[in-house]
Amino acid sequence: MLRRTPRSTLFPYKTLFRSMYMRLESQPRNKLSQKRDDLGDRKKVLSDLDSKLSTLKSKADRLTDTITDYFATKKTASSDSDNITATANANATLGNHSFTVERLASADTRASKQYTDTASSFGSFTNDQTFSITVAHPLDTDESNRVSISVTVTLDKFSQTDDNVLTDIADAINTAMANAVVADTIENDEVIHASVVMEETGKSRLIFTSNKSGYTNRMEFTDSADLLLQSLEINANVQTSGTSGGYMTLVGTGATDSLLNSKFTMDGLTFYRDSNQVSDTLTGVTLNFLNTFSISETLTVSTDTEKVKEEINGYLDAYNESIQFMKDNGQINPDTKKRGTLANDAMYGQIINELRSQTNSVVTTSSSTYTSLYSIGIEADNNGKLSIADIEKFTTALESNTQNVSEIFDASDGVATKIESYLDTFVKTGGFIDSSKENIDNSVTQLNDRIDRMDEMLLKRQVQLKAEFAELQDAMTRIANQQSFFSSFGS
Repeated sequence: MLRRTPRSTLFPYKTLFRSMYMRLESQPRNKLSQKRDDLGDRKKVLSDLDSKLSTLKSKADRLTDTITDYFATKKTASSDSDNITATANANATLGNHSFTVERLASADTRASKQYTDTASSFGSFTNDQTFSITVAHPLDTDESNRVSISVTVTLDKFSQTDDNVLTDIADAINTAMANAVVADTIENDEVIHASVVMEETGKSRLIFTSNKSGYTNRMEFTDSADLLLQSLEINANVQTSGTSGGYMTLVGTGATDSLLNSKFTMDGLTFYRDSNQVSDTLTGVTLNFLNTFSISETLTVSTDTEKVKEEINGYLDAYNESIQFMKDNGQINPDTKKRGTLANDAMYGQIINELRSQTNSVVTTSSSTYTSLYSIGIEADNNGKLSIADIEKFTTALESNTQNVSEIFDASDGVATKIESYLDTFVKTGGFIDSSKENIDNSVTQLNDRIDRMDEMLLKRQVQLKAEFAELQDAMTRIANQQSFFSSFGS
C-alpha cells in the first residue's frame, strides 16, 4: 500500500527560511529606523542643551540687569533687634547710625461717652441724622489730600434702647466706609472702623478707630444738624476720662505736637513720622520701630557679601553645568573613545571653547584695577569649573566698591555681557537650536514616509514569499510521493 508522507515533515524549516528572507529584505528599512532613532536622540540632546544654555543666559541677564543692581545688595544689622530692625535696598549708603525712640506712632481712636444698654437716651432725635468723617486719601499730586465720607442714621434707629442705637450707628459708619471703597473714593486701608465695646455688664461705648496711624491719618468730623456726634461726645476735644467721651491720644495740630506720630532721634536729629515703619529718613533703608528706648541703639548698613556670592555662584553653577554638558555630548570621551551626539557638529563643538574664551577675557572697559574674573578671586579648577576660590580677594574687591565686581560682569565687554550676547544666537526663538530641531523634525517626517512605504512593500513581499513557499512545499510533497511509489516497485 502506497504511503503518503506528512506535509509537516517534508519542509520543517519553511518558517525559519521565510523569516531569514524577511530579515534580509528588512535591512534597508531597519537602517532608516535606526537613523530616525538617532535623530530623536540628537533632538533630545539639543533640547537639554537649550535648557542648560537658557539657564546660563538667564543668570547672565540678571548680572547685566540695568534696573536692579544685584551686586549692590545691602543688609542691615541692629544692636538690639527687639527694639529696631531695618531692611536696605541697593541704593542704601553704607554706614552706622544711632537711634533712640521716644514715642511709637498710634492710630487715631475716639470713644463716645458711656451708655446704659437698656436706657433710651436718643429719643430727642426726631429726624434722620447725617454727619461726615474726613479721612486721609493722598494723591500723587497732593499727599495731603483728604476726603469726606457721609454717614446717615435713619430716624427709626433712635427709638431703640441705647445698645441697639450704638450698634446701628456703628453699622451705618462701616457701611458708608465700605461703599466709599467700592466707589474708589478711598482705599481699603484708609477706612475708619466703628465698633461697640462693653466696658462692664450693661455699660457700652461707641469706638471709632483709624486704620492707619499718625497725624496725617487723623479723623475730622462735621456734625449732623441736631449734633448727634456732640451728643455722643465722640468728637469732644478732650481726652476721654471716666464715663465721658473724647480722644484716646492727643491729636494735636500738626506732625510735631501730635502724639499720634512716632518721635525718634537719628544721629542726634529729631524726627516725627506717621508710622513706626519709616522709609523716608535714610535713603534706601526702611526702619521698623518695635519699642521705645532711651539708650541709643546702633543700626549698621553694609554690603551683603553673601547675597552677592549667591548671585554669582548661581551664574557659575549654570556655566559649569553647560561646560560639563558639552564635554559629555560635544566631544570624544577620552576614556571610552565614544563620540558625543553633537561631536560631529562644528557649530556646537565650539561652544566650550567660546564660553571659556569669553570667560577668561580681560575687561578693558572696567573703571577700576580689577579687569578679570581672576582679579576678583574667581578661578577655574583642573576640570575647568569656575568658583570663588579666593574669598578674601573677592570680599575685599566687593566691600571697597561693588562696582569693582559688577563691571567684570556687566561692562560693555564684561564676561556676562558677552556670554549673554553669544548664547542668544543659540537659545532665542528661531535661533540655532530651534533651527537644528526643525531640521531634525523635517528629516524624521521624510524618514517616516520612507519607512511607511517600505513597510507596505515588505508586507507584500511577505505575502509573496508565503505563497512561493507554499508552492515549493506542494512540489516537494509530490516528489516525495513519487519516490515512495517507485520504491514500492523495487520491493
